[in-house]
Amino acid sequence: MRRLCALLALAVATACLATVALAAGAASPSCTIAPKKAWTVCPHAKLAGKHLALADLRNANLAGADLTGATLTGANLAAANLTRATLAGARLDNANLPFANLSGSVSTGVNLARATASGANLSGAGLSRADLIRVNLAGADLTGANLSHANLSNANLEGANLAGANFSGANLSSANLVGANLTRTNMSRALLFGATLSGAYLLGTNLSHANLNNGILLGADLTRANLTGTKLRNIAWFDTICPNGKKTKRGC
Repeated sequence: MRRLCALLALAVATACLATVALAAGAASPSCTIAPKKAWTVCPHAKLAGKHLALADLRNANLAGADLTGATLTGANLAAANLTRATLAGARLDNANLPFANLSGSVSTGVNLARATASGANLSGAGLSRADLIRVNLAGADLTGANLSHANLSNANLEGANLAGANFSGANLSSANLVGANLTRTNMSRALLFGATLSGAYLLGTNLSHANLNNGILLGADLTRANLTGTKLRNIAWFDTICPNGKKTKRGC
């Protein structure tokens, strides 16, 4: 009987230790990058500062992962799941991210210069002060995203949904915003010099003190937009709808 009790006590202690070890592993899980033709599954992985340049991470599950300061230059993240991941200060320049899901991600200061993220989901993402020079975000969803003071010069945002996003102080010079949805977007003090906004929806958009000089607004809808202090020299206006709801060929 005494031996049985001792065995039971040992079993309970072993189970407790296993539970503690499992909990510790859950707090900082390791991640093995799968070989080609296999999917990497590492939700909540700790990958801060890791070197993953040119890594094949197509369809990877990295939801909630910590990739702070990681190097993913040229990596293939097509259709990857990065929801609520932390990418602050990470390098994803020239990365491939079409149809990737980065909704709710924290990406302050991330480098996505020349990356391809067409059709990607970045709704609610934190991208303030991000480097998005020449990024391809055609057809992407950036609703409610924070891109304040981000650099999107020469970016392709054609057909993107930017409704309710924050672009205050952002650089969008020479950006392609053809047909983009900018409804109720905050673009106060944004630099849109030479940007193309033909056919864009700017209903209720805040463009106060923004610089749209040399911009193209052919057929754009500015109904109820705030143009207080906006710079509007050398604009192409044909069939543009002004904030008062009337079409113009000469300027609002």
